[in-house]
Amino acid sequence: MPDRILVVDDEPDILGAAKMILEGEAYQVSTGSTGEEALQKADAEIPDLVLLDVVLPGKSGLEVCKLLKTQAKTRHIPVVIFTVLGRDVDKRLSGEAGADGHFTKPFTPEDLSSEVKRQLEKARGSKFSKQLGLEHIQLKGKKLLLEFDPSTPYEGLVRDFALESAHHNEEVIVLTKKGGTVRQALEGEKSAEIIDLTPDLMLSSILERHREGSLSLVYDSLTDLALSADSQSAYRFTQNSLRLLSDPRITAIFLLNPSAHEPREVSSLRGLFSNQVAYGKQGTTTVRIA
Repeated sequence: MPDRILVVDDEPDILGAAKMILEGEAYQVSTGSTGEEALQKADAEIPDLVLLDVVLPGKSGLEVCKLLKTQAKTRHIPVVIFTVLGRDVDKRLSGEAGADGHFTKPFTPEDLSSEVKRQLEKARGSKFSKQLGLEHIQLKGKKLLLEFDPSTPYEGLVRDFALESAHHNEEVIVLTKKGGTVRQALEGEKSAEIIDLTPDLMLSSILERHREGSLSLVYDSLTDLALSADSQSAYRFTQNSLRLLSDPRITAIFLLNPSAHEPREVSSLRGLFSNQVAYGKQGTTTVRIA
């Protein structure tokens, strides 16, 4: 899935030029022309980067930036102030608003592409862990239960985990079914090995091929397993998998849709994990890391 860029500017020519340049670089681009529209689209789309003009109808770009950086759902999104104001005081104000960069107009296609690429690459190293309020090193070796609301873009969080792990030179393996949203989110990402999740898949054989170095694994999902077999089978599989993955060089996340299970089944699976994350309509809302 291509990186998603939200460009916000009240000048149609600037907006059109930025959109054309970035789409030419294969990014997925959405646009807005007011501060309120910026907030609404950032909340709904959870883009990978926001390019934000300062002078906008309604809330200014600096006000929008401050709001994005104080909300749990959007605070991890890199924001670049995108403006004709290039004085030192303007750059200082951008920094005080929480912006990750300050990019001045007018711009060349090369300069815009370079800045966007730089910001995206910089963000990859900490985007997942930031959403949990942690440093990447604090995740190493953890086995996490990720409970998700299927009506949310939770697959973006899984993608952030995979890309952050790859950024830190960890091997990434994603076990997922064909046609699923997690697979679609990681389609084309060469840094992740995607393996079809089938009933006869043996986790032990995968680990045998990856006996050295740091490894990050995604299992998508315990819900699919429970629905295709039964809750007791899912429990036993998870218990055995956590034993196989006990090596501290291995970090893993197991996905679970709690709304598809009886409360007692969810409670039973939760009991196997010391580390839990919940992703809902307000973003990452519950984090327990032992």
